[in-house]
Amino acid sequence: MKVKDEKASVWTLPNRLSILRILFIPIIIFFIASQDEKLVFASGLLFIIAGITDGLDGYMARRMGLTSRLGVYLDPIADKLLVASVLITLTYFRMVPLWVTILLVAREFIINGLRSFYAIEGIIIYPSFAGKLKTFLQIIGIAFILFSPYSRYLYQPGIYIIYGALFFSLYSAYRYVYAMFKHKDTVP
Repeated sequence: MKVKDEKASVWTLPNRLSILRILFIPIIIFFIASQDEKLVFASGLLFIIAGITDGLDGYMARRMGLTSRLGVYLDPIADKLLVASVLITLTYFRMVPLWVTILLVAREFIINGLRSFYAIEGIIIYPSFAGKLKTFLQIIGIAFILFSPYSRYLYQPGIYIIYGALFFSLYSAYRYVYAMFKHKDTVP
């Protein structure tokens, strides 16, 4: 993927969608924390909209030639902030097991830390298919859990989907770390 030079506008539509996703976070958290069924439902809708913007911004950036250096970093940061914040909130309200949230959030810190380290060296590490599948499963699983007050049949599948996301999270982390350290002697 070619990235526009730094003089290009940072206010591209994909970057705006990433910023919108970040701005949704406190609203979603507030709605979940209210424990009001209607607001929790609204948090699920906002979360799904935010999840759609996650896929949409990357697609638009590539298809419309709107990639930017800011977008390369902003998109994954917005995604991680959204998912981690909601998972932590759901864990606080005992809707997601603590150990699952710890593993998912710790993986994000480790992989993003490694990505940042390599970015300083001028190497951009793009998400793998397993990493993208992990994100997709997290969004679907969390949405199921957020809508579960309206249907008791959504909670258990939501948890199982989160477990699937955890599997792909750990698998993709292993693959990233293995690839990074396998080629560490070629890194400048």
